[in-house]
Amino acid sequence: MKFPYSFYFLIFYILGIIFAKINLSFVYFFLFLLLLVFVINRKSKIYFYITLIFLFLLGFYLYRISFPQFEVYSNAKLKSLTGIVEDSFEGKDFNSYVIKIEGFKEKGKLNIKNRKFEIGDKILLEGVGLYPLNQGNLYSLWDEDILYLIKAEKIYLIKRGYKNSLERIRNNLRNRISNVYSVFEDYKEQFLLAIVMGERRGLSEDVKNLFVNTGTSHLLAISGLHLSFLINIFSALIPLRRILVRIVILPLLVFYGWIIGDNPPVWRVIGQYVFILLAFLLRREEDNLNAIFWVAFVNLVISPLKLFNVSFQLSYLAMLGLLYKPNFSKFLPAYLQEIWESSFWLMIFLAPLNIYYFGSLKPISIIANFFAIPIFSLVLFFSFLYLIGFSLPMGFIFEKILSKLIDILFESLQLIGEHYKISLLISVSLILLPVILRKREENELLGV
Repeated sequence: MKFPYSFYFLIFYILGIIFAKINLSFVYFFLFLLLLVFVINRKSKIYFYITLIFLFLLGFYLYRISFPQFEVYSNAKLKSLTGIVEDSFEGKDFNSYVIKIEGFKEKGKLNIKNRKFEIGDKILLEGVGLYPLNQGNLYSLWDEDILYLIKAEKIYLIKRGYKNSLERIRNNLRNRISNVYSVFEDYKEQFLLAIVMGERRGLSEDVKNLFVNTGTSHLLAISGLHLSFLINIFSALIPLRRILVRIVILPLLVFYGWIIGDNPPVWRVIGQYVFILLAFLLRREEDNLNAIFWVAFVNLVISPLKLFNVSFQLSYLAMLGLLYKPNFSKFLPAYLQEIWESSFWLMIFLAPLNIYYFGSLKPISIIANFFAIPIFSLVLFFSFLYLIGFSLPMGFIFEKILSKLIDILFESLQLIGEHYKISLLISVSLILLPVILRKREENELLGV
């Protein structure tokens, strides 16, 4: 198979990052490059190999300067510090804040009871204790320079934040959306915030475990399914020609991505959309594979640490899996056939990552997704419909429908999880059925 240039550019840039992470000798790199010269099936000029070497060195350099230096922690004399509140989350037991430490580029998480600050507030912390974060998927926090858990004996407000701050505007929009869904029960409200805004910090362990144990946790992360759904809604509502609709949708997607924040799956989809749109406008081939490689490359140039972010890895590998999934014998209606094929192939394709990070593989995800995805699509539709029309007379009806759909979704997954052996048997049958049907077709062709 002939890969586009973007594939080689991405691979060599990633190699530079990996070499920097594990401190490998450059000798191994040049041996690999020498092997590649004989393997690549194209008449490449010297400029191509010079570009590969440059990208390798760029990845090596950018990783080294992006890796946390823990400058604040190494300053033993630091007993107090000032910082700016950059993000906030209201929990049941305490409020959590992301604090940008003044004089450094590093940030920390501060948990406070019975005290509330706003985005942009400047605060003074005395009797400070800094504790380097030690939790799963650390790179997702390091990527945002969040390095510490901060504890302080005394906290003072120095100055209220500026009202025209972009982060403050974004936070106000998120709060407005949160208020719209506050009419629902707590677990339903947090579920809606997770699937609409990517805010998963409020999800209870019971809800997380329900989706993890049934292999449907991908529904809790805003991804291509969500944004494709939005694109289809916008396309149906905007009464313009197809090309104009595609152009108008772009700023809407970017605005939505800005509200959500730094979410790798979201920006992968938006990046792909931009690439495909440019190809369409320039009358070039709309190549999804080439788009994925370029979008991944740009994302990693902006933030090399994303390479080790679990969400980043799962998102891009899942998309590659969907592009390369094989064609099976058709034995279901088109919509259910697509769900089955995607669930089966993603389970296989992402198995190494799921086993490495989560220690398990969920074969019952086949039957779970059969039930969950169609119901979830309706939940997603009515969640946006309610967000738009909650103040209208029909808002009350939307609320009741949405609440009932969430009940059906949760109860279906609970039923599948509680009857694990039966669910496993059905899933295995669905896996084997296409093989049996294909064998039967081959026998019929041979006249057996």
